[in-house]
Amino acid sequence: MRAESDKPLDIIGLGMSMIDLLQVVDEFPGEEGITEVEETRLMGGGPVPTAIFAAATLGARTAMIDRIGADWRGEQVAREFREAGVDLTHFALEPDRTTTFGSVLVRKRDGARHVVFSPGNFSPLQSDELPLGAIQSAKILHLNGRHWPACLDAADAMRETEGLVSFDGGANRFEKRFLELLPKVDVLIVAQDFAEKLSESTDRDAQLESLRSYGASIAGITEGADGSWFSTEEENTFHQPAFPAQEVIDTTGCGDVFHGAFLYGLTNGKPVRDCARLASAAAALNATALGGRGKISPLAEVEQFLETENSGNAG
Repeated sequence: MRAESDKPLDIIGLGMSMIDLLQVVDEFPGEEGITEVEETRLMGGGPVPTAIFAAATLGARTAMIDRIGADWRGEQVAREFREAGVDLTHFALEPDRTTTFGSVLVRKRDGARHVVFSPGNFSPLQSDELPLGAIQSAKILHLNGRHWPACLDAADAMRETEGLVSFDGGANRFEKRFLELLPKVDVLIVAQDFAEKLSESTDRDAQLESLRSYGASIAGITEGADGSWFSTEEENTFHQPAFPAQEVIDTTGCGDVFHGAFLYGLTNGKPVRDCARLASAAAALNATALGGRGKISPLAEVEQFLETENSGNAG
């Protein structure tokens, strides 16, 4: 695919960064009362930012475009990105503004989540503020509809070059306005909930057909523990099973890590099936620790995990 082209950046993200406070509880509170927390972690989050963080950890050359508040939350987000090697040339901390803060309760027995959040009051990026040169210097632009409508112009700019546009359609994030963006997308991987609302069908084949109808070269549906399904130009539909995690602690961010690892595979010329397998392994590893970035693993660790899985299947 075109993602193998010779460009200085592998993946550039356009999305909304935030801070997550993750807390492990026995059960979600159902009414007024006091709930004891067993473990707490604080870390950066957000679908596109976490995908970029994951790709960088695997070894991709990445950059993030965003504007958030110049508060302690924004400072931590930026610090974590820098530590991962993400280029922040076009990542702005806006004075006297706040960064979105999410509080995530994680149920201990199965890793299920309940999220509440406080939106930041930063200013979304406008089209005339987009770093078009930086966008066009990447092999892949990854977005999820944040910084609307600037993301439409970002996608248009990317399609003028030999780059790919990737879209993450998350669960509970379907919006009718995204119908304007989808025809500009090459890699369209969405949650099952998004696929159902988009296609107005519960049939998986119909959902994949609906995704492909917008012109994407790669269409995928992720279903957590049930794995993922893909349809591409080169082959018929295939299923990538989810790898069983040794112990599921928290599923926060696993879909985002899946996206980041999948795109990393594409930029390295891997076939789609291999990209899906790599992404599934990276997501499974991330589920073994608390937080959306709790166990984002380097390439060597993900490959070792896959080798172990192959050995187990061979036996």
